[in-house]
Amino acid sequence: MRFSQKILLFILLIGSGALLWAGGQQEAATKEGAELPQVTWKLAGVHAVTTPETKGLNHFAELVKEMSGGKFIVNIYPAGQLGKDAVAMVENLMMSSIEMFGNVMDWNQHLVKDYAILAMPFLFEDIEAVKKFQQGSIYQEMGERLIQERGVRLIADNWYRLPKVLLAKRPIASLEDLKGLNMRMPSLKTYFETWKALGAKPTVIPWAEAFLSLQKGVVDGMDSPLGSIYGMKFYQAANYIMMTNHLVAPMNILVNEQKFQELPVSYQNILLEVGKKAGDYYTQLVIDMFKEDKQKMEAEGAQFLEIDTRAFISVAAKVAEKFEAEGMWKEGLFKAITESQ
Repeated sequence: MRFSQKILLFILLIGSGALLWAGGQQEAATKEGAELPQVTWKLAGVHAVTTPETKGLNHFAELVKEMSGGKFIVNIYPAGQLGKDAVAMVENLMMSSIEMFGNVMDWNQHLVKDYAILAMPFLFEDIEAVKKFQQGSIYQEMGERLIQERGVRLIADNWYRLPKVLLAKRPIASLEDLKGLNMRMPSLKTYFETWKALGAKPTVIPWAEAFLSLQKGVVDGMDSPLGSIYGMKFYQAANYIMMTNHLVAPMNILVNEQKFQELPVSYQNILLEVGKKAGDYYTQLVIDMFKEDKQKMEAEGAQFLEIDTRAFISVAAKVAEKFEAEGMWKEGLFKAITESQ
């Protein structure tokens, strides 16, 4: 074969390869771009419609729809519509009967036990202490275990709430005052055993049933995030609000990992980006709404009381040490957190 013919053949081969490559790239672009599928997902929640939590979830859904050009729809189901309580909805998420779940991060302990540390009352001093914990390697490992062991991905963990406080039908200023108080509790061992050690009589009642339980006298007290008291009407049934600030775990958005991987990459990126944006929106919304809500509650007779929690912290610390000895979370985690604050 002459040299000129070899050159011509080489050029033809290169040209054919380029055309094949370009065609493949165009096909991939079309698949990821112009032909993106219409997708509809369910996002479950436990909070009432008027709470900042549900408002935050609605904002999340609006942003997903907007950024996907209306092709990715997330329908919000608040107030326990898709499960009797958070445990049931976590199970539904794992079974992929729902694609997403938005709730307080400490409930993740039903998936990976180390998240139970976030449900330990009187441990974290404030949100800044939680943020510091979130930057550490232990926390990052917990997120990886969610995916690998449970098939659940955490896509947003910056939905920072106001702290949890104590509500009761009578003022509580000391452990003696708390003694014998019938309290509504979620089905979390850390909550239940800690308040029991503090002297209360806890009873497990789903969040959606908490108001009626207070109103009908089934219980005489409970704890609640400050930002949820007005929307859930708790102050109407228990008008003394003690500023214990005993829990500061943020909300988080969880997604079924298999469903997440089935999405086009562009949709995955939308969820990750919007989750953070909606978290910032929610964090500010909680602060803004509470300023107005507090005035409304006080006008209706609610009383906000500052109390000395040092005795509460001391008792709770002993309970935490007992939990760690029982293997409730990674050994040394409680000490690491207390010493870092």
